[in-house]
Amino acid sequence: MLFAAVLLALSWAALLGEFSLGNLVAGGGLGYVLLKGLTIGGVLPASFHGKVREALSLAFFLAGQLIIANLRMTVDVLRPRTRIAPGVIGVPLDVQSDVEILLLAALINITPGSVALDVSDDRRTMFVHVMHVTTADEARAGIKNGFEQRVIQLFN
Repeated sequence: MLFAAVLLALSWAALLGEFSLGNLVAGGGLGYVLLKGLTIGGVLPASFHGKVREALSLAFFLAGQLIIANLRMTVDVLRPRTRIAPGVIGVPLDVQSDVEILLLAALINITPGSVALDVSDDRRTMFVHVMHVTTADEARAGIKNGFEQRVIQLFN
């Protein structure tokens, strides 16, 4: 939970636009209280604070995916003829809770070139619009072996 509080402190200072000691302390304290309240209140699992390695894995994977996706989109924009092959795929979900599904959808949505559109009523399939579909199975595997696997590790 300490690592998450540090990340929230940095985020707080970034939002305020000034990385002063006061802003970092205030953001860290606010983040710690918020995270503590979420774990006590049952929103996040109590074991969440012990998942530093999993949180780092997810953060670094997200950073890498953001870089790759942005480079790919830049090449697509600069290329005289587009090679975009968009499609909507159904991704069978192994994540089960609302928090896990929400986090997975958020991760998909903030990565350029993909948008989580909907989740089936039985919550077993997420429909995702992907800008570069070579095959549906390959696109599905990219989501399942990337973001979903790391979300499962974080929450289990």
